[in-house]
Amino acid sequence: MAKIALVDDSGILRAALRNVLESSGFAVAVEAENSQEFFSAMKQHPADLVLLDVFFPNESGLDILLKIKQLYPSVKVLMVTGLRQESVLEQAQKNGADGVLYKPFDTAELIAAIERVVSK
Repeated sequence: MAKIALVDDSGILRAALRNVLESSGFAVAVEAENSQEFFSAMKQHPADLVLLDVFFPNESGLDILLKIKQLYPSVKVLMVTGLRQESVLEQAQKNGADGVLYKPFDTAELIAAIERVVSK
């Protein structure tokens, strides 16, 4: 089963995702509220898949995505956003995202998106 990193500035969302993922048999290797925490944690607890928010208070998830793909090219990245804007989707794909999941989503959608990305 894939080891997952959760990167979102919302602690409530990270906790909810952790509960859903762990109850579905996934291991959450990293939980981070920003890129600095994420990259630091990845050194000790590498993940196979990153669930990455698009918007952070002081940085862009799209920029974080570029850095992930440069440092960890084999790591899959599933972008998570509430903004259904074509330009965000295009930039995510251009920067190497393996998929995009739109909020709000339910457990079945989350698990299906993860399985799609992991099986690529």
